Amino acid sequence: MAKSPTKGTSGRGQRDLRVKVKTAKGRKLSSTRWLERQLNDPYVARARREGFRGRAAFKILELDDRFRFLVPGARVVDLGCAPGGWLQVAVDRVNALGAKQGKKIGRLLGIDLQEVEPL
Repeated sequence: MAKSPTKGTSGRGQRDLRVKVKTAKGRKLSSTRWLERQLNDPYVARARREGFRGRAAFKILELDDRFRFLVPGARVVDLGCAPGGWLQVAVDRVNALGAKQGKKIGRLLGIDLQEVEPL
């Protein structure tokens, strides 16, 4: 009896293609390792696919799904908001643009020392 092909060690059924980063002149080993982790992070890839500015958007989504603190009509102040991933989530959840008819409209204020692109 022939052995069926296995899915691999990850159990996801897909090949895990890892990006290898070559060390560049002047780049420290710690920077190379950080870049490799960043390029291989599934949340970074998912954030890029879903149009979020950063992987931190998934953290606020998970927290809000659990504790329900971003409700329509809420007022939100995001201190240290760059690059703006949390604000992207909050705009939708507090109905800041008035997209949800019949729901209260919330307000957002994002503050950071770095420049943040408008939403």
